[in-house]
Amino acid sequence: MPDIPTSAALDEPGPELRSLSRRQLLAKVWSRPLSAVAEEFGISRNGLAKICDRLLIPYPGRGYWTAARQRCPPPPPPLSAPPAGSPATVVIGAGRVRARSGRTRLTRDERGKQLVEAAGKIACAEGVHAVTLKRVAREVGLSEAQAHNYFSRRADLLVALARREVAAMNAIRESEIERAHDNLTRVTLSTVAYLRQVSVRGAVIQGLLNLPEVRAGLRSEREAQASSASRRVTDRLSGQYGMDRDQAYGATVVLTAVCLRAGRLLAERKISLEVAERLSLAIVTAGNRRITRAARASRAASPPISPDAA
Repeated sequence: MPDIPTSAALDEPGPELRSLSRRQLLAKVWSRPLSAVAEEFGISRNGLAKICDRLLIPYPGRGYWTAARQRCPPPPPPLSAPPAGSPATVVIGAGRVRARSGRTRLTRDERGKQLVEAAGKIACAEGVHAVTLKRVAREVGLSEAQAHNYFSRRADLLVALARREVAAMNAIRESEIERAHDNLTRVTLSTVAYLRQVSVRGAVIQGLLNLPEVRAGLRSEREAQASSASRRVTDRLSGQYGMDRDQAYGATVVLTAVCLRAGRLLAERKISLEVAERLSLAIVTAGNRRITRAARASRAASPPISPDAA
């Protein structure tokens, strides 16, 4: 990869441009105060600090050199992997910017989605415990400080990831339900779609929902979603089959709990997808057949209301 001027290319006379590797710059900023190193390059201390942040190069904080005079300073910390797409060397010098990196600047929303996407990949590969703002920032080529501009806490990033995963699961399940033309087919497609999505996303979602801060962050919207879904199914059973609303609601809650429990066991790898589907479908379809059959029989047995009684 070619060298890319990080601070500027000279338009006017000034300190000569310097080309360094990340390791060389690390050694520089740990050899003497940042302001002195910046002066050598003909740039400001803040400018040099921003270059280090962009390239994930740690540097001593303020007060380090005052304390270091009283003791033997420790060696520089280890250098982490470079940000994705960063140049092999950095060119530093004073003057106005004439050439810059060709990277496209992302909007705030796009950058937030990029961070959530990176968090999802880490969670899938290594588990939710491996997701930190520092790690996620490094994956997308930002400093940890820059990542905090989008998610102030790790918990906020994890809530955003959980929200994305649950929304993706529900979207696929809803698209399957739309294919159905009767209640039994609708229940079957919904159950199968849910369990198959759990087999793909369930471990990550379960790991996220096991965290109290994530559950708290999603509690109100999850309760609203569950209430809305139960109400839709209750209305359908009551409207299509004339079922008593309390009975329809109770049946919906019980059969939904069966699917959710199977999904949890599947996410925890305690049962296979095949077993989860077979058991859940057997219980859910049998339950739906029984309650709809009972509702039809009850409606047929009810005497018609005469005009005089009305």
